[in-house]
Amino acid sequence: MPSCRPWGTLDQGSLAQWKRPDMKTWLLGLMAAALLAPALAQAQDRGRLYGKGTAAFWKVGELNKELTSLCRRGLFNQVNKERLYIGYVGSEDGRRTLTGIAKKDYNLRDPKAKAEDNVTYHFHNDGYSTCRVYIARDLNQPPGRP
Repeated sequence: MPSCRPWGTLDQGSLAQWKRPDMKTWLLGLMAAALLAPALAQAQDRGRLYGKGTAAFWKVGELNKELTSLCRRGLFNQVNKERLYIGYVGSEDGRRTLTGIAKKDYNLRDPKAKAEDNVTYHFHNDGYSTCRVYIARDLNQPPGRP
């Protein structure tokens, strides 16, 4: 009766067919790994948690309709989505979400120069057609002053 080996047979003939990669193939593999390393490292950088809140995310600041419209058109966005963010874990309306944080000179893409000094911008769903931008003025700072 013939023997049944579910993974096939491995004999000297099979091993003889396997060839060691030549130097060119080995170097190409090494270069590919070196080129992919920064991309993989960036994928690991998921941002930093600034804080957690139990309130609903829309209470973080005042909804700004003009900036929300610009965000939806890709004209007022975070440079790196959720580089710095707040996590909302509250049960109000079952909302568990994040808002990305940006400021005039930090993580903000603003080609129309709409950003103000002393304002923190909170982005919900940045990069989507449902993006919303909430503004929170820094405490003890008048509008437009550093």
